[in-house]
Amino acid sequence: MQRRGFLKAGAGLAAFGAGRTLAAPILSAGNFGLTPARAARRNGWIEVDAGAFEANIDAVRQWTGGTRLCAVMKADAYGNGIALLIPSILRKRVTDVAITSNDEARVARQLGFRGRLIRIRTATPEEMEDGFAHGITELIANPIAAERLQALWQARKPKGPLAVHLALNAGGMSRNGVELSSLYGQADARALLALKGLRMTGAMTHYPSEEAADILGQLRRFQDDLRWLAATGLDTRPLLRHTANTFATLEHPETRLDMVRVGGAIYGDPGSTKTDRFRPTMAIKSRVAAVNHYPAGQTVNYDRTYRLDRESWLANIPIGYSDGYRRGFSHANRPEFEAESRNRTEVLIGGRRFPVVGRVTMNTMMADVTGWQDKVRLDDEVVLFGAQGAERITQAEFERNGSVYGPEALTVMGATLPRVLKAR
Repeated sequence: MQRRGFLKAGAGLAAFGAGRTLAAPILSAGNFGLTPARAARRNGWIEVDAGAFEANIDAVRQWTGGTRLCAVMKADAYGNGIALLIPSILRKRVTDVAITSNDEARVARQLGFRGRLIRIRTATPEEMEDGFAHGITELIANPIAAERLQALWQARKPKGPLAVHLALNAGGMSRNGVELSSLYGQADARALLALKGLRMTGAMTHYPSEEAADILGQLRRFQDDLRWLAATGLDTRPLLRHTANTFATLEHPETRLDMVRVGGAIYGDPGSTKTDRFRPTMAIKSRVAAVNHYPAGQTVNYDRTYRLDRESWLANIPIGYSDGYRRGFSHANRPEFEAESRNRTEVLIGGRRFPVVGRVTMNTMMADVTGWQDKVRLDDEVVLFGAQGAERITQAEFERNGSVYGPEALTVMGATLPRVLKAR
């Protein structure tokens, strides 16, 4: 089964209270002045491993034999914080970065990135106009939107046309690209080619599935589309051709063409590819706010979903779904809450695993530390995702217990919790 489509039973519960989703958070090139010491004084924080990020870039380059890499840093670097990782991009001499928001582009430029910034989604006219200051290469496919972009660009009385990349629907996403299999799409493409204020310097598509036959079939469509464009008058020889996302990059060398767009793998998530060559970059942490004693028979948190079957000591952890730690991570032991009974969510304290019990609430969750109540102490570090000692809460178990696609949860938590670099 494809990883993106794994959500089944319990998905509705997981979606409820999933936290806020910020498509374009306000970003700071200075990370708002946060230091590890200041972040650790909060109820929760994210620790980002720049060393792992750089090692993952090296691993991608080794895997692909040095194919040009576009580091995908959309969604504020997949929740890791673009401000924390652009210095690594500079150290590793990455020449192409994919973004989606103007804030991401602004931060990249402020921190010294002078390479190509590609926006890998369709932007509004206002976004495109504001993006001129950051030298963003926009995707175009819709002639009305492209005409507006041309008008906005020419109003600045530039010295030449604006470089853009043409998005093709050859992959079948039906999202950003022009569909050249239809007469309607062909008419759109001719209208795009007629815009003299825009200069096409690249062409791309995106694959919606991880099925080999589908990917390779859509790659052939992409090549057919380029031949059609050439026959219609576009000189396709100088175009930068890019189709490969992380999965295609790792599994299908044919798709790499002139450049690969890799997101997940550089943050330690190779998706469905079975490999241990990529190291996770993110750890999500909190602290023990209290260790409380409760008698057998008492219930934990809302709706009494978990009943204590013994005298228990519970660690109060001050983080919840308002911080992005989803309600779907709740664990029940009563039969009427079947969906939550299947979860086996755990956290790490002192390098040991402890089970989450009861509902994850808006601001608080509970972990059962019975038997270790004399060793788990006030203010001990708690790891909800990532490593502590020899143990690790992996992305696979995070997804399984939360009934959530990992990047969905991690990008939301990255937009909610403060982030700091791990000490090297």
